[in-house]
Amino acid sequence: MEPVKGGTLAKVPAEVEELFKAYAPNASPASWAMRFAASLPGVKMVLSGMSNLAQMEDNLSYMENFEPLTEQEQALVVRAAELIKNQIAVPCTGCSYCTEGCPQKIAIPQYFSLYNEEMRETVSKWTVNSANYKQLTEKFGRAGDCIACGQCEEMCPQHLPIIEHLKAVSAHFDN
Repeated sequence: MEPVKGGTLAKVPAEVEELFKAYAPNASPASWAMRFAASLPGVKMVLSGMSNLAQMEDNLSYMENFEPLTEQEQALVVRAAELIKNQIAVPCTGCSYCTEGCPQKIAIPQYFSLYNEEMRETVSKWTVNSANYKQLTEKFGRAGDCIACGQCEEMCPQHLPIIEHLKAVSAHFDN
């Protein structure tokens, strides 16, 4: 997987983005992730998926004359990782490797994404996640339709306990 975790570290929670901007106003969240990966001992090359010219220019801006993270920056990244981790119920990158061959045709990454969004929302904020879940179940199996065959977990590069997470998603959305 990419160092920016399938793009999830390019679009970080507002609290993390503010933390980074306070230290280095012109540095993108993706630059922090890439510099972290490139600063690790033994790393000779860091590959980055890019979707447009702006992302390529951003990568070049900090990798052309690469500066490893300082101790202070490393501590900042550790703090950012804690903040991000605390806001993610299911750390799925959405690669969809788990869905190929699912006997129940469950839209696992989409359901995890809706569930993560739902868990981040405040009680007072209205969301459309339940409606989006219901709409997806018209085409795909519900999270509660999982037969625990384990095929998805064998394919998951993140080694997630997908079956257990699907139970949580089902408890939240299927009732």
